[in-house]
Amino acid sequence: MTMRRSGLPAALAAALLALLAGAPAAAKGPLERTAPDHMAPVPPGRDLPLAPPITSFALPPQWVTIRSTQDWRRAGRFEKDLSRDCAARRFRELMPLRFRAYFKGEVLGVAFGHGLNLHDPQKKADRKLIYLFRDGDATSCTVLSITNEDARVLNDAQPETAAGAGAKPGGTPPGRY
Repeated sequence: MTMRRSGLPAALAAALLALLAGAPAAAKGPLERTAPDHMAPVPPGRDLPLAPPITSFALPPQWVTIRSTQDWRRAGRFEKDLSRDCAARRFRELMPLRFRAYFKGEVLGVAFGHGLNLHDPQKKADRKLIYLFRDGDATSCTVLSITNEDARVLNDAQPETAAGAGAKPGGTPPGRY
């Protein structure tokens, strides 16, 4: 035991000497920059090149599933209980805005009742419905539900096809009350 105790101050002294030896290198100042001509400036009259955003990991792809010029409030049926669960984070999107729906300037998140992009531990979702989340990551979360037929009518890619699919004259999808 006495050898261990006597070896400890020697090890501390060696570490202190190594630390002091590195001090002059740190006192030199900031690192030198690369040569001034390393990256040529952008010539006048040209736009800067576009660069992707700097992220520490790759962002997941995002898909637009519904694009409509209607107001989002008329898109589907308001789900009061699911909105309450969404505010409590018991019914939410797995990846917010991974699937998107555009409604007249508003962007809503989309999750599918069969489980795609949906966190539903209490199994409250109907497998045949599509759920739209407005403010899905806040306590003011609003959940709307629509069917596949409603999504087809809401897509404005071919308005004449949507009107011929049985939509009511007021723009309400079929099966609405």
